[in-house]
Amino acid sequence: MKSIFFTFITAATLMLAANAASQSALSITQPKIVGGELATQGEFPWMSALVYTYNEVTTSLEVANISYNSTSFSNGPAGQASASMVDCGIGDNQCNLATGKICLIARGDVDFSVKANNCQTGGGIGAIIFNNIPGDISGTLGNSFTGTIPVVAISQSDGAILLGKLDEVATINVADHQSLVQSASCGASFIGEKWLITASHCVDDANIELLKVNIGEYDLSDGASNAKAIKQIYMHPEYHKGADFNNDIALIELVEVINHSAVTLLDLDTSRQLALANSPATVIGWGNINAYGPNEESPANSQPDQLRQVELSLLSNEQCKDKLVQAYGDLNNITYLPEQVGITDSMICAEYLAGEKGSCQGDSGGPLVVNTNQGWQQIGIVSYGVGCADAAFPDVYARVGKFTSWINNITKGIAIESSYNFAITPQYTTQTKQLNITNNSDFTANLTFALTGDINNSVFSLVTDECTSLAAKQSCQITVNFDAKISGMHDAVITINSNDTNLPTSQAFISAQAIAANSAINTQLSNGSSKLLWFSGGDKSWSLDNTEAAIVSGDIGDDQQSSVMLTFTGAGSLSFDWSVSSEENTGDTESPYDALYLIIDGKQVDFISGEIDYVNVTKEFTEGEHQVVWLYQKDAATSAKEDKGYLKNVNFTAKVDSNTAPSTPSTPSTPSTAVSAETSSKSSSGSSSYYLLILLSFMGIIRRR
Repeated sequence: MKSIFFTFITAATLMLAANAASQSALSITQPKIVGGELATQGEFPWMSALVYTYNEVTTSLEVANISYNSTSFSNGPAGQASASMVDCGIGDNQCNLATGKICLIARGDVDFSVKANNCQTGGGIGAIIFNNIPGDISGTLGNSFTGTIPVVAISQSDGAILLGKLDEVATINVADHQSLVQSASCGASFIGEKWLITASHCVDDANIELLKVNIGEYDLSDGASNAKAIKQIYMHPEYHKGADFNNDIALIELVEVINHSAVTLLDLDTSRQLALANSPATVIGWGNINAYGPNEESPANSQPDQLRQVELSLLSNEQCKDKLVQAYGDLNNITYLPEQVGITDSMICAEYLAGEKGSCQGDSGGPLVVNTNQGWQQIGIVSYGVGCADAAFPDVYARVGKFTSWINNITKGIAIESSYNFAITPQYTTQTKQLNITNNSDFTANLTFALTGDINNSVFSLVTDECTSLAAKQSCQITVNFDAKISGMHDAVITINSNDTNLPTSQAFISAQAIAANSAINTQLSNGSSKLLWFSGGDKSWSLDNTEAAIVSGDIGDDQQSSVMLTFTGAGSLSFDWSVSSEENTGDTESPYDALYLIIDGKQVDFISGEIDYVNVTKEFTEGEHQVVWLYQKDAATSAKEDKGYLKNVNFTAKVDSNTAPSTPSTPSTPSTAVSAETSSKSSSGSSSYYLLILLSFMGIIRRR
């Protein structure tokens, strides 16, 4: 099971899709709906969208009475223009045939502002710039732009269509003010009061200051002002991002109670009976309309605004396993056993027997429902699929009936944040984390807390004084301490006990990794410096490679990692050469198969994957304590090349400040995981939309989106 492709923007679609076959790598994707129909407004009032809201200048484009999706450029003038179009190439010169017309311009290695000016100086009254790669354009005309004509951006595919309609009249409009708009990231279901369910992979690493929920959503083109704020997200504690899709469920708690229609959840026994009978079920959502085969990369996003649905047939888990054994075997020419295809009791499958219909990239977190004598009831949560709408591969959903107790423990009892992973920690240092405890019951609870798991090593400890008595609907915090006195991986479980045995409680899973000081690496790379301190660990430590005065990552296996850390204090420049020999990353630039990552002060800033010779990198640092980690990580599938990362020529040049005494190394405090992103004014730059930039601004290592 290889070629795992993940995206940021997940929303669903429905269309007829053709099957595809090849012998390249297998693609496991987040689903979208394929081969369905427009849902009836109001039929699914509990259907919800996880959204990001932002202010945007609204635009419109119509050609021969057909509307096309368009976006604005920042710093672009407002206005309206209507005329036939003229092809102005990439807009690198004055468009002399543009008098009284709208310029149609291809993206290329020219600033957007130059394109617009070359249109206007040629007499053009408006400009349409289309992309030269799949996806949307996000760009600016620059603060110094003095042009006055309206300019809009469209997709590559729409640009190709308009090139064949140059004689038609195009009407473009750029509003003179910003409006609040929304972009969907996943689906969800409202289950009552202030609670929703979605997929864990939709919300891992989510920033609840940005992510919101729009309950009862149908048309994403309006209603952004209705989006609700999130108070807390509870991912299932046994969901392990990056490993598999088991227990792919999460609860979202809103800031306020909502008076709105809720969906009921189907119990476990009934879900099994319906699956055995191959009963019909319906999946709904928003997203791409383009399907693809199990051996193809995901096509460009093309997401409708209105909710869509498709009817499928449920499968028993035994039937699902049998079909996947056959499908994987035919695809890879390997014999599989039923237990090797990844279907667990926490999952349920559905299919359209003839293919060409199903959930696919974009529907993640949305509901799979059945129409019973109690109306629509939810039986599953969209989790993953192989390819899109391929008859050989059923779609896989989280089975909600399996999680009834967990849901009740959180929503009606004593809730604790489900899990926490401490950052990689140098040995003999400490970290602390405060976890929220909330009493969602109607009664005051007297609580005690217990640690199980890695308690013999006494690396974890709790401070719970503030939470011994907790009133109804109130919250408190406990403190978790990690003492990295013993190198290696450490895991523990925090269990809450109540004096009322009828009051449900929950658990939290915590994990940490301590890595030991490594004097050999310090000697090899830093000449034994007391100001540059080296640590190494993980499943296997890095070691010396004396042939090149370098170090090399440990000999790890599937789903393992090997890390090396440099700590120092102060401002200056850090330069190093790094290299990797691993399975080549051929499709996903965000979540590679096997890779060497660079993590600076807790933020992933880069990675290399494949067969990469030494490359020199220089990074600038401001004053303060810093941790730099090189992490070689391997997935659970194919091994290729040497499966190693390499590092050499590490040099730190301190910034000289005559007013500041030299500082000594110390362990940096736990950093944030924010990742920054920029919008380029160059039309040769990569394409993305504004909401993708919002997502990138807070996402860490991206796994399943």
